Amino acid sequence: MRYAVLSDIHGNMPALEEVLAECRLLGVDAYLCNGDVVGYGAQPNECCDMLRDLGALTVRGNHDEAAVVLGKEQWFTAGARACILWTREVLTEDNRAFLSALEPTLCFEGAHLCHGSLPDPDLYTTTPNDALLTFHAMSEPVCFIGHTHYAEWYILRPDGRLPTHHPRPEGGECLLTPGRQYLINCGSVGQPRDNNSQASFGIWDTEQGSLTIYRVGYDLAETQRRILNAGLPRNMADRLKYGI
Repeated sequence: MRYAVLSDIHGNMPALEEVLAECRLLGVDAYLCNGDVVGYGAQPNECCDMLRDLGALTVRGNHDEAAVVLGKEQWFTAGARACILWTREVLTEDNRAFLSALEPTLCFEGAHLCHGSLPDPDLYTTTPNDALLTFHAMSEPVCFIGHTHYAEWYILRPDGRLPTHHPRPEGGECLLTPGRQYLINCGSVGQPRDNNSQASFGIWDTEQGSLTIYRVGYDLAETQRRILNAGLPRNMADRLKYGI
């Protein structure tokens, strides 16, 4: 099976459409999502509708939670808070129910799926020490995460030293060796922050035993236009150009 691994779409429908077009060319069989379908972007309903239509196995991100749980937004920056309050106003009942039903973690086909980390969905996993917290909680060989918007992976060392860290802002392939454990972030579809403005996603090939991160361009100007037309903060549009 070939699974597309998506994360942090953040209401960016033009990016999601380009990623899905590429997935079709790559022969994807099914879809996984590490959360944050909404937030920041101007098309939360369209992105939720698309994931629901695809039957994507999706876990809850912090922005998904904030869209349906009052008070969560207090931990956000002013710009992110403005976006999530707007998102709450425009969400359809069907999509509010969809986000409300999402679980923080799932286990599927020998892999864990979560947002920030297995022990804490809001944790930003940015260092080998952070990664170790999830490795200690893993019972499967692979765990897919999101939240940081960085394309990268960590590999647990068998000798007890800290996991190795492999940033992949330009994409790349990770061969999944039997007997090893991997923590993989396929980057952000809708708001990359690894200094690459292209949408990021992964293909997990269970037969080949590999994970490949891909980057694909999209109509960034159209996404920016929709953000501004919705009255959302300008910096949410501006930052997309620089991948920050």
